[in-house]
Formats: sequence, C-alpha cells, structure tokens
Amino acid sequence: MKPLPPPDRSLLSVAWGELTAIGTSLTDLSFRHFVTPRIVRTLYLMSLVGAGLASLAWMFGGFSEGVMHGLFTLVTGPVAFFVYILTARVGLEFMLAVFRIAENTEKLREKSDRREP
Repeated sequence: MKPLPPPDRSLLSVAWGELTAIGTSLTDLSFRHFVTPRIVRTLYLMSLVGAGLASLAWMFGGFSEGVMHGLFTLVTGPVAFFVYILTARVGLEFMLAVFRIAENTEKLREKSDRREP
C-alpha cells in the first residue's frame, strides 16, 4: 500500500490563513467580502456543542424533579437535540444560500458591466 502524500500545508498554517482572511473580511469597510460564509462552520460547531450540553443538562436535570420527570426528559432530550440541530442546520444553510446568491449576483453584474461599451 502506498503511503499518503504529505499535506501541502500544516494545520497551523491553514488555521492562520483562515484567521487572516476573517480579519481581512472584518476590516473591509466597503463590505465587498462577506465574513459569514467563512465562519459558518464555527457557528454550526458551536450549535452542536450548545445543543449537546443543553440536552444533557435537560436529561439529567429532570431527575432532580422525580423519577417520572427524569424518564420523560431522558426520552425527550435526544428528540430536542435533533430538532434543534436540524433547525440550526437549515437556518445556516438558508443564510449561506442568501450570501451565495448575493455573490453570484455581484459576479453577473460585473460581467454585464464589462460587456457594455
């Protein structure tokens, strides 16, 4: 079996490049570059962690109210986690779609400006 080729860039250099690009987008006072598409992965990861912690707190905190309430929260916790993550994912995908539409519209406008005499 062939060994895998070495990665082109280290994880640290990739992370530094992303941070630099985000910093550049944040300081763009003309608002020509969007920062949201660059941070959407981070927002989704934060949603996953938050939903996980909230559902665990919900599930195990229910037992302080009693056994029946605890069993109820033990069953509904994963359902609430799934519904929240689904809602967060759909919302973020919608937001990305709007930004991509804006970027593509800008590209089309630039192409039409170049064609006009």
